[in-house]
Amino acid sequence: MADHSAAGHDPPASGRPTVADLRSRRLELTRAALRETLLDDGLERFRAVVEPLAEEFDLVEVALAAVKLAHEASGGAADEEDIPEVAPPEPNDRAGRERRPARTARQGMTRLYVGTGRAAGVRPQDLVGAIAGESRLTGRDIGAIEIADRFSLVEVPESAADEVIAALRGTSIKGRRTTVRRERYQSKPRPKRRG
Repeated sequence: MADHSAAGHDPPASGRPTVADLRSRRLELTRAALRETLLDDGLERFRAVVEPLAEEFDLVEVALAAVKLAHEASGGAADEEDIPEVAPPEPNDRAGRERRPARTARQGMTRLYVGTGRAAGVRPQDLVGAIAGESRLTGRDIGAIEIADRFSLVEVPESAADEVIAALRGTSIKGRRTTVRRERYQSKPRPKRRG
Protein backbone atom coordinates (compact mmCIF):
# COMPACT_ATOMS: atom_id res chain seq x y z
CA MET A 1 0.00 0.00 0.00
CA ALA A 2 1.31 3.48 -0.87
CA ASP A 3 2.43 5.90 1.83
CA HIS A 4 -0.05 8.78 1.60
CA SER A 5 1.49 10.73 4.47
CA ALA A 6 4.33 12.00 2.28
CA ALA A 7 1.81 13.79 0.07
CA GLY A 8 0.01 15.22 3.09
CA HIS A 9 -3.11 13.12 2.65
CA ASP A 10 -4.42 10.25 4.73
CA PRO A 11 -6.01 7.44 2.74
CA PRO A 12 -9.79 7.63 2.69
CA ALA A 13 -11.76 5.20 4.82
CA SER A 14 -12.86 3.25 1.71
CA GLY A 15 -9.24 2.47 0.81
CA ARG A 16 -9.58 4.16 -2.60
CA PRO A 17 -7.56 7.29 -3.31
CA THR A 18 -9.52 10.51 -3.69
CA VAL A 19 -9.13 12.92 -6.59
CA ALA A 20 -7.03 15.13 -4.28
CA ASP A 21 -4.74 12.15 -3.54
CA LEU A 22 -4.34 11.41 -7.24
CA ARG A 23 -3.74 15.07 -8.11
CA SER A 24 -1.16 15.39 -5.33
CA ARG A 25 0.62 12.22 -6.47
CA ARG A 26 0.69 13.40 -10.09
CA LEU A 27 2.19 16.75 -9.05
CA GLU A 28 4.79 14.93 -6.96
CA LEU A 29 5.72 12.81 -9.99
CA THR A 30 6.00 15.97 -12.12
CA ARG A 31 8.30 17.57 -9.50
CA ALA A 32 10.48 14.44 -9.38
CA ALA A 33 10.73 14.33 -13.18
CA LEU A 34 11.72 18.02 -13.29
CA ARG A 35 14.36 17.48 -10.60
CA GLU A 36 15.80 14.55 -12.52
CA THR A 37 15.87 16.62 -15.73
CA LEU A 38 17.65 19.49 -13.96
CA LEU A 39 20.35 17.10 -12.70
CA ASP A 40 20.78 15.60 -16.16
CA ASP A 41 22.59 17.27 -19.09
CA GLY A 42 20.91 18.21 -22.35
CA LEU A 43 19.09 21.39 -21.34
CA GLU A 44 21.30 23.78 -23.32
CA ARG A 45 19.26 23.43 -26.53
CA PHE A 46 16.25 24.95 -24.71
CA ARG A 47 18.13 28.09 -23.65
CA ALA A 48 16.97 29.87 -26.83
CA VAL A 49 13.38 29.43 -25.62
CA VAL A 50 13.87 30.45 -21.99
CA GLU A 51 16.23 33.46 -22.26
CA PRO A 52 13.93 35.70 -24.35
CA LEU A 53 11.02 34.83 -22.05
CA ALA A 54 13.16 35.61 -18.99
CA GLU A 55 13.75 39.11 -20.35
CA GLU A 56 10.00 39.65 -20.68
CA PHE A 57 8.72 37.72 -17.62
CA ASP A 58 9.90 36.80 -14.14
CA LEU A 59 11.96 33.59 -14.30
CA VAL A 60 9.71 31.89 -11.74
CA GLU A 61 6.67 32.63 -13.93
CA VAL A 62 8.46 31.13 -16.94
CA ALA A 63 9.23 28.03 -14.87
CA LEU A 64 5.62 27.83 -13.65
CA ALA A 65 4.34 28.00 -17.23
CA ALA A 66 6.77 25.25 -18.29
CA VAL A 67 5.70 23.03 -15.39
CA LYS A 68 2.04 23.64 -16.25
CA LEU A 69 2.65 22.59 -19.87
CA ALA A 70 4.56 19.48 -18.80
CA HIS A 71 1.89 18.57 -16.26
CA GLU A 72 -0.94 19.05 -18.76
CA ALA A 73 0.93 17.07 -21.41
CA SER A 74 1.10 14.12 -19.02
CA GLY A 75 -2.68 14.18 -18.52
CA GLY A 76 -2.67 16.16 -15.28
CA ALA A 77 -5.20 18.76 -16.39
CA ALA A 78 -8.09 16.40 -17.11
CA ASP A 79 -11.18 17.09 -15.06
CA GLU A 80 -11.39 14.34 -12.50
CA GLU A 81 -14.29 13.17 -10.42
CA ASP A 82 -14.25 11.08 -7.29
CA ILE A 83 -14.73 7.40 -7.96
CA PRO A 84 -18.37 6.63 -7.16
CA GLU A 85 -19.46 3.91 -4.77
CA VAL A 86 -20.72 0.86 -6.63
CA ALA A 87 -23.26 -1.53 -5.19
CA PRO A 88 -22.23 -5.19 -5.31
CA PRO A 89 -24.03 -7.25 -7.99
CA GLU A 90 -27.20 -9.07 -7.07
CA PRO A 91 -26.63 -12.77 -6.30
CA ASN A 92 -28.60 -13.91 -9.34
CA ASP A 93 -26.83 -11.37 -11.59
CA ARG A 94 -24.51 -12.90 -14.19
CA ALA A 95 -21.20 -11.94 -12.57
CA GLY A 96 -18.98 -9.71 -14.64
CA ARG A 97 -21.28 -9.66 -17.68
CA GLU A 98 -22.38 -6.40 -19.23
CA ARG A 99 -26.06 -5.99 -19.92
CA ARG A 100 -26.66 -5.64 -23.61
CA PRO A 101 -28.66 -2.61 -24.65
CA ALA A 102 -32.32 -3.29 -25.38
CA ARG A 103 -32.19 -1.65 -28.82
CA THR A 104 -33.06 -3.73 -31.82
CA ALA A 105 -31.86 -3.40 -35.40
CA ARG A 106 -33.93 -1.50 -37.96
CA GLN A 107 -35.71 -3.47 -40.66
CA GLY A 108 -33.28 -4.70 -43.32
CA MET A 109 -30.37 -4.33 -40.91
CA THR A 110 -28.71 -6.75 -38.56
CA ARG A 111 -26.52 -6.08 -35.57
CA LEU A 112 -23.00 -7.41 -35.38
CA TYR A 113 -21.17 -8.07 -32.13
CA VAL A 114 -17.56 -6.82 -32.22
CA GLY A 115 -15.51 -8.10 -29.27
CA THR A 116 -13.76 -4.85 -28.42
CA GLY A 117 -15.03 -1.65 -26.90
CA ARG A 118 -14.40 1.52 -24.94
CA ALA A 119 -11.79 -0.10 -22.66
CA ALA A 120 -9.60 -0.70 -25.73
CA GLY A 121 -10.09 2.89 -26.88
CA VAL A 122 -12.51 2.00 -29.68
CA ARG A 123 -14.52 4.90 -31.10
CA PRO A 124 -17.40 4.81 -33.63
CA GLN A 125 -15.08 6.11 -36.37
CA ASP A 126 -12.72 3.17 -35.76
CA LEU A 127 -15.54 0.71 -36.41
CA VAL A 128 -16.86 2.61 -39.44
CA GLY A 129 -13.33 2.87 -40.85
CA ALA A 130 -12.65 -0.84 -40.38
CA ILE A 131 -15.95 -1.87 -41.97
CA ALA A 132 -15.76 0.60 -44.86
CA GLY A 133 -12.09 -0.16 -45.46
CA GLU A 134 -12.48 -3.93 -45.50
CA SER A 135 -15.88 -4.42 -47.18
CA ARG A 136 -17.91 -2.92 -50.01
CA LEU A 137 -19.97 -0.83 -47.57
CA THR A 138 -19.57 2.91 -47.17
CA GLY A 139 -19.97 4.85 -43.94
CA ARG A 140 -23.52 5.79 -45.00
CA ASP A 141 -24.50 2.11 -45.20
CA ILE A 142 -23.63 1.52 -41.55
CA GLY A 143 -26.40 2.07 -39.02
CA ALA A 144 -26.40 2.65 -35.27
CA ILE A 145 -23.25 1.90 -33.29
CA GLU A 146 -23.25 1.18 -29.57
CA ILE A 147 -19.96 0.91 -27.71
CA ALA A 148 -19.81 -0.72 -24.27
CA ASP A 149 -16.67 -1.24 -22.19
CA ARG A 150 -15.74 -4.64 -23.64
CA PHE A 151 -17.76 -4.96 -26.85
CA SER A 152 -19.53 -2.98 -29.54
CA LEU A 153 -22.72 -3.49 -31.55
CA VAL A 154 -22.88 -2.24 -35.14
CA GLU A 155 -25.87 -2.23 -37.49
CA VAL A 156 -25.10 -3.27 -41.06
CA PRO A 157 -27.40 -4.20 -43.95
CA GLU A 158 -28.58 -7.82 -43.56
CA SER A 159 -27.43 -8.57 -47.14
CA ALA A 160 -23.84 -7.55 -46.29
CA ALA A 161 -23.54 -9.01 -42.77
CA ASP A 162 -21.64 -12.18 -43.74
CA GLU A 163 -19.23 -10.21 -45.93
CA VAL A 164 -18.53 -7.74 -43.10
CA ILE A 165 -18.00 -10.56 -40.58
CA ALA A 166 -15.54 -12.31 -42.91
CA ALA A 167 -13.70 -9.06 -43.69
CA LEU A 168 -13.35 -7.97 -40.06
CA ARG A 169 -12.16 -11.40 -38.94
CA GLY A 170 -9.14 -10.90 -41.17
CA THR A 171 -8.19 -7.47 -39.84
CA SER A 172 -7.52 -5.72 -36.56
CA ILE A 173 -9.26 -2.83 -34.81
CA LYS A 174 -7.05 -0.53 -32.72
CA GLY A 175 -4.19 -2.97 -33.28
CA ARG A 176 -6.02 -6.07 -32.02
CA ARG A 177 -7.72 -8.95 -33.75
CA THR A 178 -11.23 -9.33 -32.42
CA THR A 179 -14.28 -11.58 -32.44
CA VAL A 180 -16.94 -10.54 -34.93
CA ARG A 181 -20.31 -12.32 -35.22
CA ARG A 182 -24.02 -11.68 -35.47
CA GLU A 183 -25.47 -10.43 -32.21
CA ARG A 184 -27.01 -13.37 -30.34
CA TYR A 185 -29.76 -11.42 -28.59
CA GLN A 186 -31.52 -9.79 -31.53
CA SER A 187 -35.25 -9.34 -31.26
CA LYS A 188 -37.73 -8.41 -33.97
CA PRO A 189 -36.45 -5.68 -36.28
CA ARG A 190 -37.78 -2.16 -35.82
CA PRO A 191 -39.53 -0.52 -38.75
CA LYS A 192 -37.20 1.45 -40.99
CA ARG A 193 -37.12 5.18 -40.24
CA ARG A 194 -38.23 7.51 -42.98
CA GLY A 195 -36.16 10.45 -44.05
